[in-house]
Amino acid sequence: MIRKSVVKSVLFVGGRRTEALEAARDAGLHIVYAGPKEALTGRHRELVDSAVLLPDFTPELAVRAAVALHEVVPFDVAVTVGDQYLQAVARINHELGLHANAVRTVSAVNDKALMREILREKSVGQVASAEVRTPHDLREFAAAHGYPLILKPARGSASRDIHIVSGPPGLDAAAERLDPVGGGTEPWVAEEFLVGREFSVETHSTGGEHHLLAVTEKFTTDNFVEIGHVVPARITAEERAAIAGEVTAVLTALGVEEGPGHTEIVLTAEGPRLIETHTRPGGDAIVELVRLAAGFDIHQLHLSWLAGKPVDMTPRPSAGAAAIWFFTPPQGRVTAVGGLAEARAGEGVESAFLTASVGDVIPPVRSSDDRHGDALATGPDADTALRRAKEAVARFAVDIEPAGDVEP
Repeated sequence: MIRKSVVKSVLFVGGRRTEALEAARDAGLHIVYAGPKEALTGRHRELVDSAVLLPDFTPELAVRAAVALHEVVPFDVAVTVGDQYLQAVARINHELGLHANAVRTVSAVNDKALMREILREKSVGQVASAEVRTPHDLREFAAAHGYPLILKPARGSASRDIHIVSGPPGLDAAAERLDPVGGGTEPWVAEEFLVGREFSVETHSTGGEHHLLAVTEKFTTDNFVEIGHVVPARITAEERAAIAGEVTAVLTALGVEEGPGHTEIVLTAEGPRLIETHTRPGGDAIVELVRLAAGFDIHQLHLSWLAGKPVDMTPRPSAGAAAIWFFTPPQGRVTAVGGLAEARAGEGVESAFLTASVGDVIPPVRSSDDRHGDALATGPDADTALRRAKEAVARFAVDIEPAGDVEP
């Protein structure tokens, strides 16, 4: 399938990484960039044809700047790979009448309450949920659906501020996060707790047709911060088919037309159930895992599609499996750092990074921002790739002064 409206010039909004820009260059596109000044690197300058730097990014400022820019440097569509820019990009495309995913679709994937509302009447696996703004709302949901339950920000990201409420004793503590009267506060979502293995599904959509690229197996802490991924997921053909069917139904119901997708699900005893979905590629190096182990370059697929080139869905993997594991040291103050060279020398290790430095104070792991390194490895199968990534991280030599000895 070829895109009906061929793109010759694309506006990239935000983003520090350049892989998508490189794919746009390879696709022969004229590249315009708009984003925060501090995000522009030397590599950005090499790849883009023109750039508008914003002193302080807000969606409103980005939309105004893009509309004005379009008068001087016309572009055919605006895109991004970052969560914080998706809504602005949708509004830019809408304001300028450019063909892209609809504003309501992008709003739904960024607002979990709206997403659940849209899906409630659709032919997808249903998850009990409700928007909650006050303690009374939360108590009503608990009374109706029981425990355990999940409480999370409706517009949250990076596994941040997700809470499990196991029973009545934890309800009051969870309720303290809500406004007593619910006036003018950001909404939260209460959901039933889904029991099962967690996966993400990487897709590429073309004209409303959804192509499954890979199923990624996820590993998380008890408070749902992601600490590892492996492609391909260790599932049966029947489980993969069920997951593919559910994700296709969700994307169709939400009106996703084109571009990369990253959908998180739990495989429960009743079948796959949606956690959330995104109209962007997965983070945490999932793009690289998919390239290595599934044989698809997500950025290349997207930008080639926009440029009007035929979509090539032939997988060309270079490894049987690929995995990433994140370094989550205990809480405390870092007193010594080493082991990076040893980690990188491990069999099958493609890359390893360590961001902890002497003097850093390591907080509890509450979000993806609280991870302090990672290792990515390949292998002939998922078990081997995962073991190699974990072994590489275990070679990091980071000494930490116990949390009890650290000043607040």
